[in-house]
Amino acid sequence: MMSTKTDTDLFSVPELYLLASAFGGNDLFGLPDKKIYQLKGEAPFEQAHYALKEKGVLTEEGKLTKSGAVMIQTLQAYYNSKKFVRIHNALFSFQEERNDDVTFLLEEEEQLAYKLMVMAKPFLLKMLSEKLPIILREPHENEITFLKERVSDEERIELERYEPNDQFMNLEIFHLEEEPRDITNPNFYQQWLIFTKQDQLIMVDTVTKTYYYASQYYFMKVLFDALEFPYKEAQ
Repeated sequence: MMSTKTDTDLFSVPELYLLASAFGGNDLFGLPDKKIYQLKGEAPFEQAHYALKEKGVLTEEGKLTKSGAVMIQTLQAYYNSKKFVRIHNALFSFQEERNDDVTFLLEEEEQLAYKLMVMAKPFLLKMLSEKLPIILREPHENEITFLKERVSDEERIELERYEPNDQFMNLEIFHLEEEPRDITNPNFYQQWLIFTKQDQLIMVDTVTKTYYYASQYYFMKVLFDALEFPYKEAQ
């Protein structure tokens, strides 16, 4: 979705788990299991400790710097979230006490390098709009007459073979406190694939494998509800 790669603001999985150990965090949503690295012995975490010194997160004596303390506070906010939203390579978390901001992990290299960020929601909406053209798509004139309509079986077969262009989004929503924690429970998990074909907007419920023609208004409501954007930001 985006790239802001530098040596000092990217963190490996062991580095993030080492930081999370400051508040007793043994699992970080969306990251590989910590046990994978523990089974490799002490080396991954020794390397992570050295890397955190190089990045100024720890002093040479192994104590937290001011920037390190901010990093741990940010990571703890991510850890405490009960809801996560994934859009492509970014995982967003949410806090009740700071609902104007979003804390998120941006995966720069698959399961290798991550950037931890905090962004105000209006700036996040601007960033997403710049990176994902489908958000700024102009609705067709007939889209004021419906929200979504199920695609016929014949049309679905054709759409299954269709290769979307850059007007495409993968949106996943996780509510961790909902039971059962199974992808078949829509209160716990939803995934939408959103793309365009000619002038039509398509939304696919991947769990039920149901295809819909959708209006831009419906798509934006799903997105705004997922990311908890105030609707006034759409103006």
